[in-house]
Amino acid sequence: MKLKTLDDPAPPPEKDRFQEELVIRPLHSGDTYASFQFRTLWDTDFLRGNKVSHYQLFPKSLGQVISKFSVSELHISFTQGYWRTMQWGQPFLPSPPGAELWVWFQDTVTDVDIAWKELTNVLSGIFCASLNFIDSTNTVQPSASFKPLGVGNVTDQRFLRYAVLPREIVFTENLTLWKKLLPCGTGLAVLMNSEKFFHSSFYSQALHITPVCQVRFHSMGAETDTERGV
Repeated sequence: MKLKTLDDPAPPPEKDRFQEELVIRPLHSGDTYASFQFRTLWDTDFLRGNKVSHYQLFPKSLGQVISKFSVSELHISFTQGYWRTMQWGQPFLPSPPGAELWVWFQDTVTDVDIAWKELTNVLSGIFCASLNFIDSTNTVQPSASFKPLGVGNVTDQRFLRYAVLPREIVFTENLTLWKKLLPCGTGLAVLMNSEKFFHSSFYSQALHITPVCQVRFHSMGAETDTERGV
């Protein structure tokens, strides 16, 4: 057995970290608002074209999506119900009913429309959603909104795509696949009961991938407003 001495080099720093948080807030209407936040900080660099082959906490399926389609930022949400601002105040993460997706591609992408179409098909399989129905008829290229949320140098609107499917129905399978992207099935995830969530007045689940100071940031959050007694 080898004993560690003061001359031994320090162990390498952790490449990724996982944090989770639950905020419960009573509302003036008598309802209860619960916000689950799951964050993975990963010290890697997709923007330089480095091929990542080892995954620990960050989900491999999302890492492959970022690498294959040269994604700089990705934001997706699935929402059921309408947020009543006058009764409940402002939500932590506002999102429209149905499915919403907006993506910033890296400036190395030569054909953004083709990359966007292929990306929506892949995400459709990952989340078991109808994102494959996103096409040119329901896709826009915003010119004055949806600025990058992370640290990045891509601000050319040509590399931004946005789409929403307001009639997308959110069901338990969406939540099941979303939870599988977490590094483990323990912790706060055990409190996310599908039956309770989908019988609430409002439910929303979202995933955000943004670059943060040379660190890839993967954030997953779910929020729900439940009626009294639920």
